[in-house]
Amino acid sequence: MSEDCLGLTSEMMKNLYRSEEASARGEAAIIVISLFFVGLLVVAFTSNPIATGTQPGERAPIFTSEAYNGNGWQTFVFDDLLTPEWSPNSTGDAPWIAVEFLDTDCGFCKKSAEDVGNWAEQYSSSVWDGPEVIFIAIAVEFVGDSSRTEIKEFRDTYEHTFAYVDDLDVDIAADWDVGATPTYFLVQPDGMVAWNSGQSSNSIGWDAVNEEVFPLTDYTGDNYIELNEAIEQLTKKYGGGTQ
Repeated sequence: MSEDCLGLTSEMMKNLYRSEEASARGEAAIIVISLFFVGLLVVAFTSNPIATGTQPGERAPIFTSEAYNGNGWQTFVFDDLLTPEWSPNSTGDAPWIAVEFLDTDCGFCKKSAEDVGNWAEQYSSSVWDGPEVIFIAIAVEFVGDSSRTEIKEFRDTYEHTFAYVDDLDVDIAADWDVGATPTYFLVQPDGMVAWNSGQSSNSIGWDAVNEEVFPLTDYTGDNYIELNEAIEQLTKKYGGGTQ
């Protein structure tokens, strides 16, 4: 066989080897990528992600709006109130959040406004021995026409010191599944809903340690848990005060 033929055969063998080597590398890469995505799917289907919602044990929907705080309207970011690293064993000063949905034309909201104002003062860190509770009011428009002027006047009338969030377009209320006022929520520092006054049975709260609901005690005997009763029983359960 001539040297030219031998050279050509040798080059063909080299090219074939390179082709097979490249193919093997490609197949290996495909296998690695496939295993990676299989791992992601296993994690996705075996983990237990927390649902977003407003029932006890769900993660409260976050929102951004404008709020009146006594010095004018300013941007309000609900997420800024949260302490994501909080846990049931935390011993820090992470505040809980009490959320009230109200309508300035709602008679029941007017009737309960004085109590809510008193509770906001009663459960501040400077007054009681439990974790601080931050109150916010979210003003919707269910009953009649309302406006930011009415929101401001309502807040001033009852001398509330907490922020009033504008939800006149009821977008936040829709996300929080609120269809009537007043409706109250108690949210853990990490953003988990601990109690919802509008649930079918408002006498249950969220046990963050055992990750299950448990019955709350009705102090007044009227078969309805008030916001202050939920605060008393839930916030002191973790990281502050005595029961």
